[in-house]
Amino acid sequence: MPSMRMIVDLNDFKKSVTIHTTGQSGHAFNKHYNDMIDLWRTIQYHPMLWDRGSVEAAKEAVLMLEPKK
Repeated sequence: MPSMRMIVDLNDFKKSVTIHTTGQSGHAFNKHYNDMIDLWRTIQYHPMLWDRGSVEAAKEAVLMLEPKK
């Protein structure tokens, strides 16, 4: 598992930030496989999303899984 840094504000979780050494995806051919390397190297972070509204606003796609009928 790659290393990660996380700063959690226990007083206000919405102020918490995180970063991985490589990227969001573990799949080598995904565009997010190495999208955090430069951020890690230059000590920058992504906000941690704690509420549904923030997640919905930042989403890139939706995957719907439905049981087979």
